[in-house]
Amino acid sequence: MLKKLSDYENELLEMVAQGKQLSAEQLLSVRTHIGFFQHERLVHELVMILFALLTVGGILFVVVKPEIPVMLLDVLFFALLVPYVKHYYGLENGVQRLYDVYEKLEKL
Repeated sequence: MLKKLSDYENELLEMVAQGKQLSAEQLLSVRTHIGFFQHERLVHELVMILFALLTVGGILFVVVKPEIPVMLLDVLFFALLVPYVKHYYGLENGVQRLYDVYEKLEKL
């Protein structure tokens, strides 16, 4: 998804560089695409929060009752949490950049 977002951003930046004016329908299409990326960002945020809660819950459980299987499960949750944070970070920043590009397109 990050590649798709980056490609779309580059396509829009190229339009800005060319000074291409977009019709109302084309601007609506850009807003729709931004909405899709926002939805993707929200889904990844919810999954990231779930894994963060599971990780913290696992750590608390290990503090109360240390058991090897729970520790392994907690390591697994943490291993999944790190890529989700990285992916969400990319989506969040990409969507913010799209907002800026959209504003530039509107001004043309």
